[in-house]
Amino acid sequence: MQLKNKRILYISPKFFAYENKIKQELEDLGAIVDFFDDRPSNDFITKVFIRLKLKSLIKKKIGEYYENIYSYILDKKYDFVFVVSPETLSFKELTKIKELQTNAQFILYMWDSFENKNSFNTIKLFDKIFSFDSRDVEKYSLHFLPLFYSKEYKKKEHLSNYKYDLSFVATAHSDRYKISKQIKNLIEKNKLSVYYYFYLPSVIIYFIRKLFIPKYTYGKLSEFSFSSLSQDKIIEIFDNSKVILDINHPSQFGLTMRTIECLGAEKKLITTNKNIKDYDFYNPNNILIIDRENINIDMSFFEKEYESLSIEIYEKYSLNSWLKNIFLRN
Repeated sequence: MQLKNKRILYISPKFFAYENKIKQELEDLGAIVDFFDDRPSNDFITKVFIRLKLKSLIKKKIGEYYENIYSYILDKKYDFVFVVSPETLSFKELTKIKELQTNAQFILYMWDSFENKNSFNTIKLFDKIFSFDSRDVEKYSLHFLPLFYSKEYKKKEHLSNYKYDLSFVATAHSDRYKISKQIKNLIEKNKLSVYYYFYLPSVIIYFIRKLFIPKYTYGKLSEFSFSSLSQDKIIEIFDNSKVILDINHPSQFGLTMRTIECLGAEKKLITTNKNIKDYDFYNPNNILIIDRENINIDMSFFEKEYESLSIEIYEKYSLNSWLKNIFLRN
């Protein structure tokens, strides 16, 4: 079965424009796609209530938002309903969508662990479920599928002189600040250059976390940025970096999007995720695993050039292959 002329209802939280890349790639494969944000709004208050699991406080707003979706899809017939890591789409809303789309195949992909999401009770409503987290796959008998890189990250010409020996662009969470700060200081102590961009959605979140979550160290306000970098700027930083730093959430086993983007860009990687050893693209020359509890970096890692892998490996982790796995796999 191919995707040409297949109608897809696609529901996902907006996440650094990845939803647009997925929609565009599906359309490039010939599908007809209607996209809806999983969240009723992306304003600060709505996001805070969702992340603090206080959705009951915006129950009316969520209900009205999904009523509009029901009205839109009422007279449409979809081949697939594709949901990615839902945050507000509950059992109630999903049941209603199933009643309106009785002939559609329902597919769920999780790029977060169920431990961090409140969507586990919906899984029985899906025909196929994929996860990037090997623990969830084993625990709930799901299909295992790592994340992807988009074509913008595919390797360009390698530079002979990099602007940065190491770059780190990330959203602040958990122990990321503490670890990244230690690494930054260590790299600079060894006279290497670092690009460092730590993002938080708002100043309010900075003070909430600093004051009320003492187990996670937060530095000065000036060390954080409150506007996200554009995709073009991130790719420019990638192109000008010899090594990329990745710090996974301590409760996640799956590989981050940043990790797979490094693969596509053919960049060396330093990561705290030891599970990367289980993947077919792992190469100790290209990937340095560090202990988040005891930071130590072998500086000779920066001296060695990246070793290219097989074409099949790079194709396997592309967005195109990711989507074909999800929609065309039995």
